[in-house]
Amino acid sequence: MAGIKDVAREAGVSASTVSYVLSGKRSISAKTTDKVMAAVEKLGYTPDASARKMRGMRNQIIALSAPIRGDINQARYNAYFLRTAWAARNAGYDVMLLTGPDAVKDIRRVTQSNLADGIVLLDVEQDDERAAQSGTFSKPCVAIGYPSSHAGCACVDIDFALMGRKAVDFLYEKGHRTIVFLRNNESDYNRHSGYVVIFRESLLAHAKELGMTVIESEHYEADSFDAQHFVSTVFAHPDRPTAIINQANASVLSQVLMALHNAGMSIPQDVSVLSCGTYFEGEPTRFPITEMPVMPEELCAEAMNLLVSAIEEHTDIKGSVELIEPALKRRGSVAEAGSGGTI
Repeated sequence: MAGIKDVAREAGVSASTVSYVLSGKRSISAKTTDKVMAAVEKLGYTPDASARKMRGMRNQIIALSAPIRGDINQARYNAYFLRTAWAARNAGYDVMLLTGPDAVKDIRRVTQSNLADGIVLLDVEQDDERAAQSGTFSKPCVAIGYPSSHAGCACVDIDFALMGRKAVDFLYEKGHRTIVFLRNNESDYNRHSGYVVIFRESLLAHAKELGMTVIESEHYEADSFDAQHFVSTVFAHPDRPTAIINQANASVLSQVLMALHNAGMSIPQDVSVLSCGTYFEGEPTRFPITEMPVMPEELCAEAMNLLVSAIEEHTDIKGSVELIEPALKRRGSVAEAGSGGTI
């Protein structure tokens, strides 16, 4: 088994520098820290109790892995970060935010050096490398999301497959038979953002089972959506759709609502609108919209409960999955098809 001197030799530094990197007792440059952590990973070195601050002592810090991307939804990002921070504080922990592009490397750095007692993963993709590697982390890990590979961590998420079915059933029961699916930003589909893909697949499959017609909006990026073209193309015919299921952000949906208004169509008298997997409390639309939202408060609280039980009670949470039933927030944008009533 590799020792601290082997790590020092591999990294080209002194053994004391390795010790400082792993213990966090001194500030070491990022370049040197990266060299040491690369050597630790290559050699499979695990610090013994003498290399830690104290045997069994916790730092009371949770690492929150949330890489920053160029197309990030700031309202949702902020909501999840703040809810996690509040839940951590209530449990007696502080939060360390990891935002770099090499998320696995960042997680290894703060867990192997004993800086963090556990990890929460945000913005989880279906093929999430962090979740796939979580079994090799030296600290317990919880993903707020449902990645395909999650044997090494716990998962907490809304049941987006159920949300897709419930959205279709909700409109079907109101007499809607032809609907539009207003897609999310295309980059989220391309990178297989978990909830986006799961919801869409469930919605389309269940609508097909019920014999409903679903018209999908064209692919678009965040700054290139043409609401006027969308409305004039989709709603130009006499047998036009009677409802929209929205997965887009508030800015895109607000453009659509205004384009519908300009075309002489009212919500919900002419077109019902149901938004799913969105967060309009932090990102309001032009008009109130009935919504099956993401639920940062509930998800972050449950994730922290699981993580704290793993840290403090040594509960084995690896591979566990908790899917929360989606909630419906009624704000008056859904009506019976052809009736003009609101829900």
